[in-house]
Amino acid sequence: MFYLFLILTITISIGVNGQSDFAYTSSTEKKHGGNYSEEDSTKIESSNVTVSALPFALYSEIFGWAVGGFVGVQGLSQKNMSLYAGGLISTNGTKYGFIQFREFYLPFYPRIYIAPDLLGGYFGVINIYKDPPNSTTVSDPSLRAGSNESDKDDYIQVSGYDQWYEIKFRYLLPIGHGKDEVYFSPKFENGILISGEMGGTDWNPFVSGRTFIDIKPFYRKRVAFATNGIEFALTRENTDFYVNPTRGSLQKFAFRRDFGWFDTMAPWSVIETDLRWYLPLHEYFSDKKSLPKVLALNFWTINTLTWNNYDVTGTDLNGNEIKQYHRPPPYTGAYLGGRYRLRAFYEGRFNDRAAIYYGAEYRQIIDWNPFNYWSVTRGLNVHWLQLAVFGELGRVAPEWKISTLHSDMKWSAGAGIRVFMNNLLLRMDTAFSREGLYIQMFVDHAF
Repeated sequence: MFYLFLILTITISIGVNGQSDFAYTSSTEKKHGGNYSEEDSTKIESSNVTVSALPFALYSEIFGWAVGGFVGVQGLSQKNMSLYAGGLISTNGTKYGFIQFREFYLPFYPRIYIAPDLLGGYFGVINIYKDPPNSTTVSDPSLRAGSNESDKDDYIQVSGYDQWYEIKFRYLLPIGHGKDEVYFSPKFENGILISGEMGGTDWNPFVSGRTFIDIKPFYRKRVAFATNGIEFALTRENTDFYVNPTRGSLQKFAFRRDFGWFDTMAPWSVIETDLRWYLPLHEYFSDKKSLPKVLALNFWTINTLTWNNYDVTGTDLNGNEIKQYHRPPPYTGAYLGGRYRLRAFYEGRFNDRAAIYYGAEYRQIIDWNPFNYWSVTRGLNVHWLQLAVFGELGRVAPEWKISTLHSDMKWSAGAGIRVFMNNLLLRMDTAFSREGLYIQMFVDHAF
């Protein structure tokens, strides 16, 4: 199964009193302490509002033939704010869309950021790596669908609606770059950050980077598999620019809980660690003014604390207890495969109690931009193209144990291209493994 990305047939860009560089580039640089004014946080100039649209076409064994597009708006109400929307419709009946906000903060107290993500639609057909109800193999971790030893054809096919709603509330701690600066004004030249970094200058969190306390309520229902709850996280973004980091690191420690509210399948709890590093190879082996060449590294692990907890919901015809385990659905929690981790596998191909993942990716911005050759594509404001090669290792397991998680690990390798336009990074990756070849398309880096 794989995606085949077609050549873009139409490119459209609409500029609302636009400018050639990014909308959030400020003409003045100020240090802000504890006194914030609504004027400072919301004032924008008309020359800073930019709207871009990018239609696309693709083929997928999941969707069939599909057409869709992305729309991005920068500086709509605040100089750092971005709004993205996109969607697709396919020949197998799939209709899907999303809306995403970035860098929007409260006008009266800008240390609080709000980031809503709304995704939803209808899947014509989708594979879910989960044992069907009343399966006799559920109690055997080595045989259950989605386990590390499971067969790639061991899934159930379903059709139906997918709803995914999240809203992240972020409090910027007054340390590091967040101590004296709340309104960031990154400056770019041809899409390359030249000043106004948000971190990546020192390892010490009290000196460099932005540290957030995150609270994220979420709701997700895919066909009949529903979950909702709250994620609590401590996140340190110590990178120069979060959309396309070229130096620094990121650390995230999270606890996610489904409390069993509403139509959830069962209550559950997980703990998660996500560590990332970005090494500027161009600075080590060339000079700071050369095009960025970055080695990105990622370590991620997760454990389901309530995996063996259960409620007895009745008895079967043989008098055996019917148990409802406190486990997350197969598309969340400890899963691998898809757009972010083990990209050569189907979304949620592996899922279990615990998981571990290692990723390495070399990224190089190239000095060639075919979008500059024609007037209709120049208006798209594509600043650069980036080539990438990557390798990944991962494993799910019925227990969080170092020796288990590092045995019989699955691997994925591949290459990709990224397109950077108006603070929006579009990604296409081709990855292969023992189970075949995939081409994944999405927004943002995998890590």
